[in-house]
Amino acid sequence: MYFIKAVYLFFLVSLISIQLSAQEQTQADVKWYNHFFEDANQKTIEKNIESGTAVLNEAIEKDDQHTQAKILTELGLLYLVQASNSERAMNYFTQALVLEDSLSLHHEQVFTYLAIARVFEEVSNYEKSIQYLDQSMKLNEQSKDVPILVLILNTLGRNHAAMGHMEKALEQYTLALGYKDQLDDPETEAEIYFNIGNLDLMQGQFTAALENHKTALVIRRSEKDKKKEALSLHTIGILYQSMKNNERALANHVAALEIRQRLKDKKGMAESYNNIGVLYYQQKKPNRAISNLLLGLEAARESQSQEEIRKSYEYLSMSYASIPDYKKALEYKDSYLAIHDFIQHEKNEQKLLEIQNGYVVKKNETQIDKLETDRTQREKELITQKKIQNFLVIIIALGVIISLLGIYLYMMKRKSNIALKAAHDEVKEKNLELSNLNATKDKFFSIISHDLKGPLNSLTSFSGLLINHLDSLSKEEIQMLAKDLDKSLKNLFVLLENLLEWSRSQTGNIEFKPVPFDLAAVLEQNKELLNTQAQNKKITILSETKGEVMVHAHPQSVNTVVRNLLSNAIKFTPEGGVIALTLEQTEKEVLVSISDTGVGMSDEVMDKLFRIETKHSTQGTANEKGTGLGLILCKEFIEKNGGRIWVKSEIGKGSVFSFTLPN
Repeated sequence: MYFIKAVYLFFLVSLISIQLSAQEQTQADVKWYNHFFEDANQKTIEKNIESGTAVLNEAIEKDDQHTQAKILTELGLLYLVQASNSERAMNYFTQALVLEDSLSLHHEQVFTYLAIARVFEEVSNYEKSIQYLDQSMKLNEQSKDVPILVLILNTLGRNHAAMGHMEKALEQYTLALGYKDQLDDPETEAEIYFNIGNLDLMQGQFTAALENHKTALVIRRSEKDKKKEALSLHTIGILYQSMKNNERALANHVAALEIRQRLKDKKGMAESYNNIGVLYYQQKKPNRAISNLLLGLEAARESQSQEEIRKSYEYLSMSYASIPDYKKALEYKDSYLAIHDFIQHEKNEQKLLEIQNGYVVKKNETQIDKLETDRTQREKELITQKKIQNFLVIIIALGVIISLLGIYLYMMKRKSNIALKAAHDEVKEKNLELSNLNATKDKFFSIISHDLKGPLNSLTSFSGLLINHLDSLSKEEIQMLAKDLDKSLKNLFVLLENLLEWSRSQTGNIEFKPVPFDLAAVLEQNKELLNTQAQNKKITILSETKGEVMVHAHPQSVNTVVRNLLSNAIKFTPEGGVIALTLEQTEKEVLVSISDTGVGMSDEVMDKLFRIETKHSTQGTANEKGTGLGLILCKEFIEKNGGRIWVKSEIGKGSVFSFTLPN
């Protein structure tokens, strides 16, 4: 009897030990994942990647696929966080998923899906990020690891908050807090309270925000996490500023500064000095404000924190103006304006880069979706195989019934294979369509990044000349610069107008609903609209339309086509030339022709005009710049209205652009 009790107790203790060991391992894995998102030393990026690549090569040589999968995810995280290279990161994550799926490493797959979700979060595609977080949640349901569940819920809350879904974000954070007793991880608990506090702050609920941030501060102090303690003090200081309690705000910013000084956290020091300086400025103590802002500027320069440098310049200018020391106030105002423009320029470039990264990441998503489809199919096949095994046992036992059942299963399997092949062919066809679509989108964004730079660089150069050399420029030079600025702005406007029309057509925001309207009136309106532009080049526009000509199409898109074609004719016709607008009506359609006596073009150039994959742009006879998108837009609009568009041209003799529309 005693022996049986001892054996039972031994197994019970062993089971508890195994569960505790598994939870400790899971917590270690969560910390491994989270440490990639801590502040990284940029000098170690190349070293970390080189070390990880060496380990990966060694694992490949040893055919250690488990290690390969782990290192592939790690390299992806390094490229994502430290190198900001979403494309390389997604390549590594996709490779890791393939290995993990083949080895049934569901625990590792959870972290890979979490990493992929972070990629989409970085490019501001929060819906897609939540989709992959849900995928990791489903995989974690098998093992029910609490630390991973809390990590997923916390990340879901952050994504919903970024999307403005405050109630949904609070729901996720509250669910995560519900596991704090099982979690035994004060750092994560503090982070959740901190996130809830930020959520309250975003909604203007200052009292609730203060309570949650103070709770996070208490936990971080107990854990001796000085860097995050300083962050909590800084946030509480901001809260008190919002509540107009400057005394407590100053006390918290000073406390945060003292910690950051001990940690030699230059970026944090710059933030705290600037916060203290702003408070003194608001209290009308400009000298104290200046001394702190100068220290903040020095720390910001050492940490290369552009935002804090801008803040220092801004409040130094205002503080010196209140002394008053207008000379220094003006100097710092100029510095503020310069770095403000620089930061804004970087933000614009970063926004374009995020858009491009979003489409690059979208390519890899197709492979991930295919992997998930294959995994689901394999699971179905395994279920089918188990069913077959069970039936085989019955077949052996029942003889004749088994034979009949075997034939039935064979026929069902054959039918299933035929259906599977058809589905595979359909997926292959869809993948090809998606590949062509991605190629078109990539080309479209290369057009955006290329054509936006020219006008924007011109505007920057001209405005720089006006700002820095206004006193030394004559009236004629200023007028010349103003004309150049006007040209650049008009080029930029035309480009953006065509890009907007293209984008709306691609996303389905333009409903091509045909209605009857007078096409002759559209031609006459565009002639009057562009007549001044033609007169500037001494070009005569002849309209050979008589009376009303009704067509059945989408008026706005047709108007865009006529405007683009007529504008192009003016652009490529030299001074003294002639442009003719003609209409011919048949029983089924109306033919519109816009002919000019311009420079004409070769057959090679004409082949490229209406194709985005071979985008072509030529300067006009007065050096007017083109975007190469106008004719592509014309082709798409005419075809969506049920018509055709083409061109006939000869070098030196002009061109004739023609299109048809249904009656």
